[in-house]
Amino acid sequence: MRKRWIILLGFLAAACIPENRCNTPFGEGGTLDLSMPEFSALNHPGGSLAINRGYKGIFVTRVSYSSFVAFECACPNDHETRILPDSDWGNSILTCPVCGSKFNALDGTPLSGSVTPCPLYEYNTTFDGQMLYIY
Repeated sequence: MRKRWIILLGFLAAACIPENRCNTPFGEGGTLDLSMPEFSALNHPGGSLAINRGYKGIFVTRVSYSSFVAFECACPNDHETRILPDSDWGNSILTCPVCGSKFNALDGTPLSGSVTPCPLYEYNTTFDGQMLYIY
């Protein structure tokens, strides 16, 4: 009998956590020609740029010569809110203006004190030396 109660409590606890809590919507990434002036911020490691693609935008950071990361700008806590780069931190932190959650711009993880435990949605990237593909 005790075993049944433990199993039932496990199911009830799992039911209390919304399954789609971390399922942030995302959209099309696309291709960026880094020789174009509008993408010049991405021409050096450490450079970053918010672009109007995806669901609420995509924040792209060049990690090294050939490595980039790209995150959806929809806050995982409220998908209708766009997170913004924090210039006080050199754009290395993304902040939700509504819930105050903060995220590391290099790996998308929520920082201490954030409302949500969910990371930002990360797009895949491929770079061929001139074109950056986000998908």
